[in-house]
Amino acid sequence: MTGTLSTGFRPALSRLGARESSAGGFGPAAGELGANAIRLLGGVPANEALPVEGLRSAFAETLADPAVATGALQYSSPTGIAPLRSWIAQRESVDADRVLITNGALHGLSLLFSALLDPGDVVAVESPTFPVALRVLGHHGAQVVPVSSAAAGLDLDGLAARLRDGLRIKLLYLIPDFQNPTGTTLSAADRARAVALAEEFGFLVVSDNPYRALRFSGATTPDLNPDSPAVVHVNTFSKTLGPGLRLGWIIAPPALLPALTRLRANVDQHTSLLTQTAVARLLHTPGAYDATLDRARELYRERASALTDQLRLRLGAGIEFTEPDGGIFLWATLTDPGLDLAEVQRRARALGTDFSLGRYFDPDGAVRYTDRIRLGFSNNTPEDLRTAVDRIAAAIDQ
Repeated sequence: MTGTLSTGFRPALSRLGARESSAGGFGPAAGELGANAIRLLGGVPANEALPVEGLRSAFAETLADPAVATGALQYSSPTGIAPLRSWIAQRESVDADRVLITNGALHGLSLLFSALLDPGDVVAVESPTFPVALRVLGHHGAQVVPVSSAAAGLDLDGLAARLRDGLRIKLLYLIPDFQNPTGTTLSAADRARAVALAEEFGFLVVSDNPYRALRFSGATTPDLNPDSPAVVHVNTFSKTLGPGLRLGWIIAPPALLPALTRLRANVDQHTSLLTQTAVARLLHTPGAYDATLDRARELYRERASALTDQLRLRLGAGIEFTEPDGGIFLWATLTDPGLDLAEVQRRARALGTDFSLGRYFDPDGAVRYTDRIRLGFSNNTPEDLRTAVDRIAAAIDQ
């Protein structure tokens, strides 16, 4: 394995100092760049990929029948409705009674951390990783242990050594497929070993996997084994059906589900029953969901190709990256050691384009990845992506 495991504990906190935009990226608030700016920031699905007509019909049909409509406007159970749970369970290859419906993946993580963490508990995370997850961990007073992640894999050798030396962690938080920010996919061997370590040392592995369905090249890697009592799956429809639905799920071990359900009942009772009912109707329409995924994958394949082709054309040896096989992000290294990427970002913003600085994804506190940038390509047309790269190149050359 390449890389090292950080030697110290770090508070998982918004100490990263990043200001998150409404699009989930790190940069100016909406409006500061101008209406026509091109933002390569957060993980926003393409408008063209969203199943607007299918959802319109599903909601209309739900509300058309007075008996169904009044039922969908009532209270429901904390775990979610059976048709939605059964559909998810079939996709995840688990029993439906292990599915808990949530208001998206971040809500699922919040429930999980609330149920499991006490102030001072230690959580291992990939480095780099998703800063909002770090902020939620910080809210619960967790301490993070960063585990280096590189093209060769996750530094599980380093983690295993520290565990054998006495380190005790509550959770290992992973984004296994098309990771945010790196876009990499964790190998089957690393997934299996992470689960084996969890079972040996008594912690849970959290698979936060919102981009898994968006593979547009290569073979799919099985998710972390849901049959293990040490594995929790967190996922969402935000990247496929739309974040405005606020709909996701947790797959939890049977021993953990009662605590999550009680917590859910005490906090917000349940996810919108109307939304659950309409989405379940859409999902049970033969071919509807797969057609939505096919459309999204083709769009993102085209956009990823436009971005990478233009980066090679304009920046050449000045930039290094791995060609995406899926997901919605590109993680790139600027090879000139003299570049101040914060200054490049400032100049690019002045030209009407923004991107995320790599340092904001550092669990150690924005001291690493200062030569990296994350480019989100999902919600920009190929033409806009090429224009954005031209502006970044101009900002570098200034």
